[in-house]
Amino acid sequence: MENTRRIAAPLLVALLMLAGCDSTAETGTKASPNAFHSDEYGIGLAYDNHQAHAVTDTGGYFGDPAWRLDADADTPGERLLVLRLNDSDEILTGELRLGVSRDPDQVKHCTRPGALATSRETGTTELDGALFTTYRGGDAAMSHFQSLRAYRAVHHGTCYAIDLVLQGTNPEVYDPPREAPFSREEGFARLKALLSGVAFDEKPQGRS
Repeated sequence: MENTRRIAAPLLVALLMLAGCDSTAETGTKASPNAFHSDEYGIGLAYDNHQAHAVTDTGGYFGDPAWRLDADADTPGERLLVLRLNDSDEILTGELRLGVSRDPDQVKHCTRPGALATSRETGTTELDGALFTTYRGGDAAMSHFQSLRAYRAVHHGTCYAIDLVLQGTNPEVYDPPREAPFSREEGFARLKALLSGVAFDEKPQGRS
């Protein structure tokens, strides 16, 4: 019971903080908090459902990715959560994708920039006590694009991969040209703000 209380506490605090905050000026309403939690992998994410919603499909021109955007389809791992910005459309979609792996090889190379990295330069950031390696990446083909801000950490013997992804179509290919629902800068800023809801359990199931 004591361990259960410790696990629930970070998410409860995050939910209460979100509940007391106003959402964007466009809505003018109070934030409505939702929360995801995985007992097996000891990670949760509280988020405002006026900003983003959980989805199961991440298809599109670039196909359905593996547990992390820059992993091969047959790489051992599991995708836990995809949050999509509410006003996303076919011109520009913003998603936060959370994946995990306990495969020894994936854990060993967890923080190494993947095939989509646009450079080998990395940074670091801390999310709820876990130190994440960060890097940028992307892909493009025809009139389609995909931009990545990757967060990778080994914590409790698990590789945690958080991808902030913007993808879509060049609006100039439409006649007349269309307008994206938000700028790429705003999209990444809104996705990055969702990271404040990340919380780790003190002791995930099956880990000593």
